[in-house]
Amino acid sequence: MSSQNRFAKIVQSMILPLLLACIAGIATSALAQSDIAPPITKLTTIDVKQIGRPPTGPYRVVVEHDPGLATHTIYRPSGLSLPKHPVLVWGEGACAKNGLTFPKFMSEIASYGFVVLADGPPIERQPGGPNGPGPQAGGGPAPGAPAPGGAGPPADRASMVNGTALVAALDWLEAQSAKRDSRFYNKVDVRHVAAMGMSCGGLMAYGASNDPRVSTVGIWNSGLFPNESDPKANGKIYDGIHGSVIIVTGGESDIAYVNGKRDFDLMPAKTPTFYGVYPSVGHGGTYNQDNGGAFGVAAVAWLKWQLMGDTSATGRGYFVGDGCGICKDSNWKAATRSLH
Repeated sequence: MSSQNRFAKIVQSMILPLLLACIAGIATSALAQSDIAPPITKLTTIDVKQIGRPPTGPYRVVVEHDPGLATHTIYRPSGLSLPKHPVLVWGEGACAKNGLTFPKFMSEIASYGFVVLADGPPIERQPGGPNGPGPQAGGGPAPGAPAPGGAGPPADRASMVNGTALVAALDWLEAQSAKRDSRFYNKVDVRHVAAMGMSCGGLMAYGASNDPRVSTVGIWNSGLFPNESDPKANGKIYDGIHGSVIIVTGGESDIAYVNGKRDFDLMPAKTPTFYGVYPSVGHGGTYNQDNGGAFGVAAVAWLKWQLMGDTSATGRGYFVGDGCGICKDSNWKAATRSLH
């Protein structure tokens, strides 16, 4: 068995408790036919109707569905004008296959020059249907609504939580970057990318974290459970990370709060790690607030620093140094290890 497969097995062995928590309260009815993305045969621009402020970055954002990557939704700057655009591969909450789960959050990131490959095709949420009524302004689900991140359990849980979907998307983009007739030809940096995800998607990010192209990992409202059958399993995952890590959760009402805190406490000292808690929200975070809310600000700043080398107050300076922006924000509780 290859080391990649062994690593995937380790991740699979500890996802069930969090996965069950992710899908608790999700509607058990099947997706309505109108919620299912039709087969795609050509590159399609998706008209995502977002209520609220537009993305704050300097780039206009286009959302795409490409038949070559029919399993994902692409958020990207429309012009691809940078010499090399940095890349984020993203896993959804509940491992849901819906790339329109957090369009405000994804669009905000893309507006700063990032190419985002979000797991799942673009499936519009239907008001009052299995995907509705949608999140409240505070970021959590509306009363009686499904949990964030999908309309039901993933069809194939094992393959979704081991990172293969994120790695496959990165493989596709790397191949596109080498094709002269591709819009991504020589336009994306596929050697230093971010793997991130929310809740069950955070476990997907852990599953992709040992890929040599992944230089930073984002664990949002997520974290590993102890594996009683293999007490060293989590340590193997932590040790396989060869870049930086950002761990963000809501307050103690977040079902992943304890998991995220444990991950930070156990992360090896060699791994540069930021840990942030936003106590005013639960598991739903702020993804569906305008521009992704406070989580959007943190994600953009982290990615600008880690993938663009931005040392300004809205990059590195947001997390470390005398002016540390997030440290001075009373809405956050933050800690770091080996982060300079």
